[in-house]
Amino acid sequence: MHKLINFAVNLLEEENWDDADLMPSQNPELNPSQNADINTSQNAELNSSQNSNINRTQNPDWRKNQWELFKQTVLWEALDDDQREKCKDFLRSL
Repeated sequence: MHKLINFAVNLLEEENWDDADLMPSQNPELNPSQNADINTSQNAELNSSQNSNINRTQNPDWRKNQWELFKQTVLWEALDDDQREKCKDFLRSL
């Protein structure tokens, strides 16, 4: 989950340079280092070491489960459809 969240954060930074509200470096709500809800170190539900449902070694459906959990984060609302598809493709590649 950590990799997926970092990918989404980097994607938002790269593709939304003209909109500070959608840039995690400018918007604390979208920044995992400032928002514990999307920080995998601070949110046990998003931490694959603490949540066996999203752990690749403990659950064969980990990708599907990570995706469903990712859709519940604040990052989901900040992403446009194309960015969501890029995140989905990234998750598939893991």
